[in-house]
Amino acid sequence: MSNIQKLSIRLLRDGLAPADAVRDGVDLASWDKLEGALISLATLGGGAPKWARFLELSEDDKKKVFNHTAFGLVFVPASGRWFAVSFGMGHVKLDPAAFEQDFGLRVVLNAVDPKQLKSADVRTPDENTLSRRTQTSRGSDQTAFAIDIERDLVRGLAGTPKDDAFGSYVAGTDGLTLNRKLEIAKLAQACADTYAIYQKTSYKADFGWIDQIRHIREQELIDKLDAKLVGALAKAVDEGETDGIHLAFPVIYDPEKSSLIRYKGFRSWQLYADLDLPGYLDALKEREKAGYSDEDLRNHTVHEVDDDGHDCGGKWKLRECIVFETEFDGLTYVFSGGRWYQIDQDLAKAVQEFFDTTSKVDMPAAEADETEETYNKRVAGLDADMVCLDRRLIKPTGAASKIEACDFLGRGRQLIHVKDKTSSSRLSHLFSQGTVSARVLATDPPSRDSVRNEVIAVQAETGQTGYEEIIPNSGTDFTRGDFTVVYSVIVASDKPKLPFFSLVSFRQAARELHALGYKWAFAWIEKPKSGAKAKAKRSAKGAGDGAEVIE
Repeated sequence: MSNIQKLSIRLLRDGLAPADAVRDGVDLASWDKLEGALISLATLGGGAPKWARFLELSEDDKKKVFNHTAFGLVFVPASGRWFAVSFGMGHVKLDPAAFEQDFGLRVVLNAVDPKQLKSADVRTPDENTLSRRTQTSRGSDQTAFAIDIERDLVRGLAGTPKDDAFGSYVAGTDGLTLNRKLEIAKLAQACADTYAIYQKTSYKADFGWIDQIRHIREQELIDKLDAKLVGALAKAVDEGETDGIHLAFPVIYDPEKSSLIRYKGFRSWQLYADLDLPGYLDALKEREKAGYSDEDLRNHTVHEVDDDGHDCGGKWKLRECIVFETEFDGLTYVFSGGRWYQIDQDLAKAVQEFFDTTSKVDMPAAEADETEETYNKRVAGLDADMVCLDRRLIKPTGAASKIEACDFLGRGRQLIHVKDKTSSSRLSHLFSQGTVSARVLATDPPSRDSVRNEVIAVQAETGQTGYEEIIPNSGTDFTRGDFTVVYSVIVASDKPKLPFFSLVSFRQAARELHALGYKWAFAWIEKPKSGAKAKAKRSAKGAGDGAEVIE
């Protein structure tokens, strides 16, 4: 009688054999249970866990908590391809580069009942890359997972298949997890069934939007895009110009870990509190590394380490941690999680046109090496028809935390928000800040009184007058259409440009402001190029005119 078996299946890349897909030290043998199949069985590790040392356990006590982990790998030929089915910790003995990317995800997209999704892993590759896993207590449609179809990369889905003969549960990223009634003699048929579903395009009926951000698999194109990435990294190393490149964890990591970060592959022992590009560049600089090559991109790695610099958690290829955006042959491409994605041309064009047709605003220019904080402080002394409310926080009614109404309040009823594009401040935060503030002022009258009080306090310090009358008090009508939310970005470039995902965030923020009844505008704050290089070295552990809308 068949029992429900949990299978973990991966599809080898076309032309590769099982011996090409396993790590060193894994021996494969023929297996008489399935014709043509190969098997590997072994035990991983062996010893007391790390916490045994902390508890100062005796040798006898350590023997009581001795760890062994078994694994099994079965390579199955089916439908003219090889499949790897792993058991226990078998997946750690596989080389990820030997397998088809998104195999499991594509099977799930074609097989799952769109109203019976259970889990979604989503990645938003912005300057501050967001990875999240959303789960529901019962089967739901895709709206329950708050997937932003213009920004999010769906890395994994799970749910109930439409055909219960295929299985009772499917989950997939690169690998596929399948719960299915199965006898060992039918394992090859199960692999063949997954391959047949993998080749379908029926997912377009319910998940067609997923192709707006299309995973690139053509090797010739990947090589050309890789060359652009290496060139950008070389510029970052030589000139400190990091615009458009960021580092982010390629997986959903455990936030309770207190691990440090170490960059390996070039004999660096520097430790860093977080994963970011300035830290990586600093580590290269400490080793007097000049230039950047394809080999560096392939061989450098990121490791979670303890205070002594020893591995204590995850480790990834640096390539998997890079977030980068570029244009090639008139198309927009994003690099995230070690993979290239092409942005739908119509979507890229639409968000750019929305930005291009947005009203622009003049703001005083920035000086060399000024940050958002120093810019705001200096401009506050110019009284350019603006009063500075930077770091003047108010607490909305019932809120758990305080917010900043704006950086500057203009006499023309502008709520002006400022961010430095070259700093760690995130553009996504800039757009969110504007909509949150606008919503609070529109819906929470006591907050307007708080803003007025802050304006009065600033005027007492600066000698400015009349700005408190711009924000109506809580007893007066607040006409939202009289106000313009201005997003201002400090940038050192002759041809400033927002990254694609920032353009999407801007359009979404503007749409929300429109729904609230506000106007919106944008400003580039020019800064000399000499001040544009990233200066933020991570500390190593161990070794003219006022704002005026231009229509």
